[in-house]
Amino acid sequence: MCRPHDSPTVFYRQRLSNSFPHRSSGENVLAVDDLCIDAGRSRIVRHVSFEIPAGRRLGLLGASGSGKSMIAAALVGALPPGITCTGRIVVDGHDVAGVPTPRRPHTARPAMVFQDSATALNPMVTVGRQLRTPDASALLERVGLRDTERILASHPLELSGGQRQRVCIAVALARESPLVIADEPTTALDVLSQARVLDALREVASLLLITHDIAVAAQLCDHLMVLDSGRIVESGSTTAILDTPESDLVVRMLDRARAADPFRQLVAR
Repeated sequence: MCRPHDSPTVFYRQRLSNSFPHRSSGENVLAVDDLCIDAGRSRIVRHVSFEIPAGRRLGLLGASGSGKSMIAAALVGALPPGITCTGRIVVDGHDVAGVPTPRRPHTARPAMVFQDSATALNPMVTVGRQLRTPDASALLERVGLRDTERILASHPLELSGGQRQRVCIAVALARESPLVIADEPTTALDVLSQARVLDALREVASLLLITHDIAVAAQLCDHLMVLDSGRIVESGSTTAILDTPESDLVVRMLDRARAADPFRQLVAR
């Protein structure tokens, strides 16, 4: 659970000209203030503060073990046993730090899209029963799935990985949450499936995308925040970070992305 912070607030200084403009709390779907996450005496996340204004998409970048997924768990009230946090987490105007998901107001429950769509969906229940909305066919079409009658009648394991992931995005849209958090949603998908999942995520109004892949984040996000060993090392507009990276970590990320696909342009959208 979260506790009110008991240490001096340390803010990462963004490149002010490139950061999200300051908004009043009513215009932010998410505001995180001085978040620290601890496993016993080991600090996993260190003094992280950021906001996501309504209608914007933020990419949280970092290597495996950097603390990205722990931040997501804190945001949705699902930290593992023995993991605690300090600081404030305000979702759609509600301070929900330390409040488990079932006890939160409906609008203060971010919708999650997980990396493993096979376990995120109930394999024993058809897609139609999991969507549980009269607009199910329209939602599937919004995320680029055309054969909607067949998909609604299918069980998740009868679909491809890319199709399942787009069903997960449709489920998130059906919840009408003010914020969707997508944790490594394109990992282990082929290039074509990745592109289709990213197209589906463009239907999400306000998004926190968690990924290790700067090329994926560049295609989808307005702004990027880079995490290294639980600390923010760089934050700013996607264009600024791609054009003039200020940390060695981002330079290495860009080099790896270009080496993996030298013909792919890293362009902010």
